[in-house]
Amino acid sequence: MVQILLLLAGFLTHPFAGIANAAPIPPSGFPDLVENTLPCVVNISSSTVVSNRIAGMEDYLQFWGIPLERRQTQTSLGSGLIIDADGFILTNNHVVDQATEVLVTLFDKRQFKAKIIGKDQKMDLALLQIRTAERKPPPDLKPAPLGNSDQVRIAETVFAVGNPFGLQHTVTIGIISAKNRTIGQGPFDNFLQTDASINPGNSGGPLFNSKGEAIGINTVIYSRTGQSGGLGFAIPVNEAKNILADLKQFGRVPRPWLGVMSDRMTPQIAMHFGLAADKGVLVYNIVEGAPADLAGFQQGDVIIAVNTTPVSEPNEVERVLSKFKPRAKATISVVRGRKKMDIEVKLGELPKLDKLPPGII
Repeated sequence: MVQILLLLAGFLTHPFAGIANAAPIPPSGFPDLVENTLPCVVNISSSTVVSNRIAGMEDYLQFWGIPLERRQTQTSLGSGLIIDADGFILTNNHVVDQATEVLVTLFDKRQFKAKIIGKDQKMDLALLQIRTAERKPPPDLKPAPLGNSDQVRIAETVFAVGNPFGLQHTVTIGIISAKNRTIGQGPFDNFLQTDASINPGNSGGPLFNSKGEAIGINTVIYSRTGQSGGLGFAIPVNEAKNILADLKQFGRVPRPWLGVMSDRMTPQIAMHFGLAADKGVLVYNIVEGAPADLAGFQQGDVIIAVNTTPVSEPNEVERVLSKFKPRAKATISVVRGRKKMDIEVKLGELPKLDKLPPGII
């Protein structure tokens, strides 16, 4: 599975706009390089049991003894990357989210049920682990070397390995088209963009550099058709490295939060509400009992800095706060009316996302 974002029609006005450019010339020894990386990549099949209740015919169904609820199993496919000999596998959260069973198929066709060790919805990453019937790591696993995504250069050759449309261990080649892409997927957008062909089923699979090092986790494509249009996006592997220890230890990433609903301040909003600040992050609601509430935040406050770092978007606030641990203290600079003030907040831990309304930071 690959997350898909539709392109606006205006991007495709040229008659050849949807046609991908010719692939770069592979480096010397490329087939040997690819052959060495294929065993590092796995196929992931996740099953989710969904209950559907039949409404409107309850009396009829009960009279004939027909169950009011029907349980159906939905299956999705994705890819993953073996990261160590202990059986840990990195993939996308959306590949296994809500899954009741996860099956991993290795390059040599061995299959194992996987345990979900940890998930992080905000980064869209998940950590799995496979074991034999004797509860030991499967023998002869081939972990992938993890590269340094900070050193990736625009236009360098890369290749993707995954299971598009269920076709296991498919290899496509391209270049790094751009770095640090923000595409509206979440507060931690920092994608590597590539024109290597990525399709549904590639999600969670690796993007390799010309040394055979994994430098990204393929996650999102822009497409009008649901298939590759030459715009693929991968999570930099350094971002994944930063949260692996938390996923192993806690099964999640403990993130701090303020507990406010907010939006980007604009001159129009400032004029409408008669606010002095026309830049920053407007607090328009506060979660009762949350850290911001306990620290004395008020509706209408405009956040302009976090620990002296200027902010103008809610995502920027969240990015700065992500450098703190829950229960740490942060100084939030706000404008209240026409007065600027600093508020010290003892941060809490972000509750489970399914219990929060959207837009909370």
